[in-house]
Amino acid sequence: MTPEEMEDFLHGLKIETYGVRGSEVRALCPGHLERTGKEDRNPSWSINADTGAHNCFSCGFRGGLQFLVSYVNGIPFEEAGEWVKTTTSDLSTRLSRALAPKYKPTEEPIDLTEANLAAYTLPPLDALKGRGITIDSAVKYEILYDARKDCWILPIRDVHGKLMGWQEKGLRGRYFANYPVGTKKSKSLFGYKQYTGGQMIVVESPLDVARLDSVGISGGVATYGTSVSKDQVNMIKGADRIIFAMDNDDAGRASATDLLERSVEMWFECWFFDYSGTDCKDVGGMSKAEIIQGIQNAKHSLHGERAVL
Repeated sequence: MTPEEMEDFLHGLKIETYGVRGSEVRALCPGHLERTGKEDRNPSWSINADTGAHNCFSCGFRGGLQFLVSYVNGIPFEEAGEWVKTTTSDLSTRLSRALAPKYKPTEEPIDLTEANLAAYTLPPLDALKGRGITIDSAVKYEILYDARKDCWILPIRDVHGKLMGWQEKGLRGRYFANYPVGTKKSKSLFGYKQYTGGQMIVVESPLDVARLDSVGISGGVATYGTSVSKDQVNMIKGADRIIFAMDNDDAGRASATDLLERSVEMWFECWFFDYSGTDCKDVGGMSKAEIIQGIQNAKHSLHGERAVL
């Protein structure tokens, strides 16, 4: 599997991923609670996309892909083997059959149009209020709601604005998936269609882009997670001023370090959001004043200079 395909596989097992390094996909350890009595709060578990071998460097939970499916789904080892058995050379079709049976498998690429989004509605007002998002911002960024699954629908568009698919994220639970399976979100930035120039604030979650807009701060884009691909970096580096605001956790800080190294290698200027003075995980949980302070105090990639609004 490619790392992106492995991410989709894990999402089908309801394991939320936290970034990719080479062939390794990072996530919260699914065996942590049983082994330690505590949920994994920092992504200490990773799985190799090529081999399926996985390991938690904290609690020691390890094994292969078949064992993982057996453990997470609570099914016999032999039955789990059917989940990972290669029945076709088309991996996307296999994953659709094994992990997303609610969608009709097809050998042909799914040709999506704007009409595909017509089945969804605006999110409930209480859900928007809980994330500090206004209706106007939800409409601007095309954030929708699937009542059947009780999840956000977050469009994934290519650099030209064409609909490629969408990300489904549970309002209350940990449900998380991309549709269609295999959608290359690594070639997309949420909010790029709405970006009109000037300052670009790069965050992980599409909902944080809408939160920024809701408090009057434009220019937000999201990478759909911790991992930032080369295609996404090439889209970002064309902005007039770049401020990276990856999440304020171990995975986000690791991503920021990687982006700093790439900014030097690829010769582009950027700043990094300042989370000092707050224990918030991301900009979505911050007040307007806190966000503005984090932007104003953002540090330059090379010289430690502050950003200016």
